[in-house]
Amino acid sequence: MDKLRFAIMYLISTESIPSSEIEVVEAALRESEVDISAFQYVKKIKALNLSLASANSASRSNIVDWAEKLYGQSISAVTAGMKNLLSNDHQLALTRMVDALMEGKPNPEIDSYLIFDPRAPKSTSGSSGSHLKGPFKEAIVFMVGGGNYVEYGSLQELVHRQQPAKHVIYGTTEILTGGEFVEQLGLLGQKMGLGSSHNPGSSR
Repeated sequence: MDKLRFAIMYLISTESIPSSEIEVVEAALRESEVDISAFQYVKKIKALNLSLASANSASRSNIVDWAEKLYGQSISAVTAGMKNLLSNDHQLALTRMVDALMEGKPNPEIDSYLIFDPRAPKSTSGSSGSHLKGPFKEAIVFMVGGGNYVEYGSLQELVHRQQPAKHVIYGTTEILTGGEFVEQLGLLGQKMGLGSSHNPGSSR
């Protein structure tokens, strides 16, 4: 597992690796009798990301059209929402949203958020046209799905630079260990038909 995790981290952290070098790493993993499904999955996703980054706008449009046909449904909402998920600065989109919500002021970034206030009249509760009247000193941020330490750290930086100090509790349904993350990558790789046909038993 340590060898596999090291190989995956090397693949992720290095911007460009010669294919011959990747083959050497794969061969070393095979010699150690490691299921390389996770490694091959990361390699495939990285290659896809590189091709998307180098594609022009027309090519990207074609890829979106292909994806819509493949999945039988429109994914335009997903692609349109990517701008809100990705930030040009160092502050995560999650942190910006929490900051704006705790300020409680009108903000176009949170206009579409639903507000559920038990003290508000029934006609306005849940309406996206209203906004919370802040500022607020405390918040609970709970992620349905995987959470990570980057989000937690970003929220802690937010509360420490505020005056007066604010308090934010961060929770999530799941935070994976390094080994569990590799196991999930391996399952994704196996579903794509990558790696070894033999799947070593899980420790869980």
